[in-house]
Amino acid sequence: MQLVPLQIAIEPAPLPPRVVTTLASARARIDRWFAQPGHQTGIGFIPSDYEQVWHALAAIRREHPDARRLLEWGSGFGVVAGLGALLGLDAHGIEIDGDLVTSANELLAEHDLRATIVQGSFVPMDFVDAGLDDLETRTVLGQPDAYDKLGRDLDDFDLVFAYPWPTEEELYREIFRRGADYGAILLTWSCQEGMRAHRKVAGAERPR
Repeated sequence: MQLVPLQIAIEPAPLPPRVVTTLASARARIDRWFAQPGHQTGIGFIPSDYEQVWHALAAIRREHPDARRLLEWGSGFGVVAGLGALLGLDAHGIEIDGDLVTSANELLAEHDLRATIVQGSFVPMDFVDAGLDDLETRTVLGQPDAYDKLGRDLDDFDLVFAYPWPTEEELYREIFRRGADYGAILLTWSCQEGMRAHRKVAGAERPR
């Protein structure tokens, strides 16, 4: 089993009004969160490029209509899960910070977006990487995962979105490779790599 790059035809276009409204509300919440006394920049939640994520999700929705169930890893304010809900996806998110889970669910409720955000780790408990521990990664390892709270396992999701910490793209891909179902898509955004998509396949397959 392996991951192969997946080409997606992103079509830049004006954002739908409801997306614009949702993102404006999300940014206001995020700005207030960053402005809190004692907040340390670069610790914990960092927002991704939500406009780019929207266009990528919309492209996947067009090109891969069988990808119906979305999971956002490290969902923060639940913005990507909310965008998925706007696209008609069965959207979910996992976030380890309880305060962010509360804020995410408030944002989703404010805009009547049907998405579920739960607290816990997105790293499945049965994921084992010899010699890797919490001291060597900014991603929380070895903490209880939240899949039971969702009532689903990682391999129940057709599409996973993540914003990896710098240098941890391969770690996220390995977690996905081990736990996702065949045919599932991993969509990532990072400052180093931009927007990228990979599909899990059973053997050699040409990217589409």
